[in-house]
Parts: sequence; structure tokens; C-alpha cells
Amino acid sequence: MTHRGDGSPHEAVVRARRCDLTVGDTNWAFAQRHRCEIDAHWQRRATDNPSFFNGAILLMESHSLHDGILEARFLRTEFKNYLFWRETGGADSSIADAFGSALIRSSEGHVLLGRQRVGVNAGLAYPPGGFIDERDVGAGGVIDIAGSVAREIEEETGLSPQALERTPGFILTFARPFVSVGVEFRSPLTAERLESRIRDHIGGDPDSELAEILVIKSGRDLEGLAVPSYVRLLIAALFPDR
Repeated sequence: MTHRGDGSPHEAVVRARRCDLTVGDTNWAFAQRHRCEIDAHWQRRATDNPSFFNGAILLMESHSLHDGILEARFLRTEFKNYLFWRETGGADSSIADAFGSALIRSSEGHVLLGRQRVGVNAGLAYPPGGFIDERDVGAGGVIDIAGSVAREIEEETGLSPQALERTPGFILTFARPFVSVGVEFRSPLTAERLESRIRDHIGGDPDSELAEILVIKSGRDLEGLAVPSYVRLLIAALFPDR
């Protein structure tokens, strides 16, 4: 099946065996049309949030899923354009906020979420991950999504990806406007030991992106927790019998 714009599934969790992601040279027409409004919006938001940085990020402009293979095309844009699009209701539905998610599972099978301390998602809890950016783009515009996720694991949690066993394939979660490309890892450590190690990492980093780490054992653990829409869908799929 092919998805673009309103053809994309609104809510779904799908397993894929491969992700072929590339970035092209498309100019985002939405950003060009709203340039003046974006600049005014950015002035206000950057004043309120000095931690915001107007760097280049990648957004998904089209994708298809056939025989377990996700093929997706991304475009480059400035963070201020994304922020305006997101905070004014995502009016351009041809674009998706697609990113890598680290699905770290303890020896018991529990999943780790991190509550964000700063940035546009401050206060929300979700798997370690972040924007796809230029560090993730190689020759020919090919995006290394697995490498992006591995980098985020180390930066946010202090865990070494080499000490984790990667589960083959990807877990894709569609919850418009989000597309989470999940990479699942298994740790030989218990959730308690993982939590302790990550807390030490967070406590030793004054610039940590995370405020705390949370252990999720079932969907019930999300009750009362502020999470993006895709997280509830993802956790329900990871713990179907709980």
C-alpha cells in the first residue's frame, strides 16, 4: 500500500523488515507560503524558550509500505518552520513528523520511557529518540535510522548500544502527525538495574535532555502520564495481553 497526505493511516502499528529512507531537495511550499507568519511566531517562541535552536531537521513528505519494506522520502527544513506547522495544527497533512524511537526492553520485557526536561516536548514521556538530522544522512541522501536511534540511546541514557541485542526489523507507529520508526533492543539487565544506570547518567549531566526514566510494564502504567498520542498506541501493541 502507498501512503501520501490523506492516504496515510491515522492510527496503526506495523512491523517492517526494512526501512529505505532518503532525503531529497524538495522545498516545503507550506513554509514558503507562511514565511512572514513563521518569522513572527519564531520571534515569540524563541524569546519564551531560549533553548530552542533553529537548526535543520528532516520531515517525511511521502512513504509507501510494501511486503514489509518502508520506503520514505524526506525534505529538509528549519526547526522554526516545523514548530509553526506543529503549533498551528499541522495544516499541511502531506507532511509527517517522522523520527526514530529506541524501544529498550529489560530482561523481564519491560519498556523504558524518558520524561523530557527541555525542548518542544518538555514534560512528555516517550522512548528515547529525536529528530532525524544531517548526522544521520549518508552518501546519496540515504538516512541511517538505526544509527540515529543508537546515537540517541547513548546520548540520552548513557547506555552503550553495543551492550544491547537488537531485534531484527522495525516497529512503525502511525498516529498523525507522528510516524515513529521503532528499533527494538533487548538488555540482559533487569529494569531496576537499567533504571539505576540511567538515573546515574541523568544525574551526572547538567544538560541532560531527560528529567527521569520510567519503567513501563503494561498499558496501565500510562494512566495519568503525559505522553504523545503515538506512545499509547505503541505500548498497547507491545503489551497486548496485559
